Formats: sequence, C-alpha cells, structure tokens
Amino acid sequence: MKTAYIYRIILFCITLATVPSLQGRDRESLHTTLFGIGRVNHLDTYLSPLEYKGPQLTYLYETRRTLRRNPHILFMTLSQGDFSYADSPAENAHDIGGNIRYDAGWGRQWTNVLLSGLDLTAGGMIGGTLGFLYNDRNGNNPAQARANFTTSVFVRADYRFRIKRQHLALHYQVHLPLLGAAFMPQYGQSYYDLFDRGHYDHNIRATHFGNALSLRQLFTIDIPIRHATLSLGYLSDLRQLHVNDIKQHQYSRSFVIGYVREIKLMRK
Repeated sequence: MKTAYIYRIILFCITLATVPSLQGRDRESLHTTLFGIGRVNHLDTYLSPLEYKGPQLTYLYETRRTLRRNPHILFMTLSQGDFSYADSPAENAHDIGGNIRYDAGWGRQWTNVLLSGLDLTAGGMIGGTLGFLYNDRNGNNPAQARANFTTSVFVRADYRFRIKRQHLALHYQVHLPLLGAAFMPQYGQSYYDLFDRGHYDHNIRATHFGNALSLRQLFTIDIPIRHATLSLGYLSDLRQLHVNDIKQHQYSRSFVIGYVREIKLMRK
C-alpha cells in the first residue's frame, strides 16, 4: 500500500474521532487515573544490538463519555506516559527512556450482554507517541527520538457485580494498532546529517502489521471505599517497530493503582 493512501486513511480517522465530541453534551463521564510500576525490556539497534532491562514508572489517564443523543455511543480518550531506567546484560551501560502517548476514539456499546451487568464495547481510535531513548555509552549517536501516529481498534468489557453489599466492577480492554506512520533514521545515519544538512532519506515510514505489530492490554477492578473508588490492575504494553534496517521493541508489564471519578451532567 502506498504511503499517500495511508495518510488519507489517517486523516479520515481523525475526522471520525472528533465527531462524537461535537454532538451535544455528555450525560455521563468517567475519569480514571492510574499510576504504575513494573519492568521493561528495551531494544533499539540504532543505539545498541543488546537488550536492556530495568524498572519503569507509568501514568495513565482515561476518560469515557456516553453521548446524550445516543447512550450506546462511547467516546474514549487514553493518555499514557512512562519513564524507564534499564541496564545492559553486563550492567556496564544504561538506557534512559520516556514516552508520551495519546489516543482518542469512539465505539459502539452493547449493555447486559449474555448476563446482567456485562457491557461490551468495540471501536476505533487514533493516536500518537512522542519519546526518546538515551544510551550513556554511545558517543556519536547517544540518543534516539521516537515519533509515530497510529490508527487502532479496541475492544473492552465492563462487568458490574456485587458481593454481599459491596459493589465492584471489572474492566478489560485491548488495543491493536492497524496503520500509521513513524519517524526513523536510516541505520548509521546521524541526526546531524538529518537535521543540520537536511539529508532526508525515507525517514517517515508507513507502519502496519508486518513492521509494527503491537498490543496493549489493561485489566482493572474498581472497589468503592466510602466516598471514593479505588482502582487496581495490570498493564501489558508490547510495542515493536522494524523499519530502515532498525529494530525496536519496548515490552513493559506493570502493576497499576489509582482512583475513578464519575461526573453526571443533567439537562436544564
């Protein structure tokens, strides 16, 4: 598929993603804030042929809104940030990395599917990532910039139930990127040649299943505690990219904890 067609698809998805936010006021809004700590596995052959492993801190902020005109349409945004410090196998070199990611989109929600309290939602999202990876052992090319734009599909399940008088809720969602575009220097190409000399060499590449197969999964349980709702869960974020003879991956798994806020808007 030609790059021009992929860009048109991305532009079309951006237009669709902004439509729900313009269709009147929301009737219900859920805001989930999560903080995570876990482990990460880094590989970036532009910087090093070795895998680096270490701890990672993660921040997630999710909003879910149902539209007043159609309560079965769900508009969702997901902001994610992470920071990691990883060691080489010999522990004589270190990677320092960070990423900021934002996704927004909408889906169709089906309520009380199969059993009471189970809601299923499926839809699409558009998003982008900005980040960096720094290696303290390299001299000429010590850092790698990361920038990509993706369209993705998501499926989520929400199950509300009760144990005695305690109301609980389970949430599971999975995101699968489809098409997009990513920035990547050629193998051995310095950033000085790219930016100061303007030597562009196919540094914006189309991404798809074949060269950027990735998957993000989030499982949480909500536990009401007095006037607040505690959220506990597990995040698995697997990202891969292979373009311009450079391989990248970032595999992270984290335990997350946070809280949920619910906002209801009423018509006058």
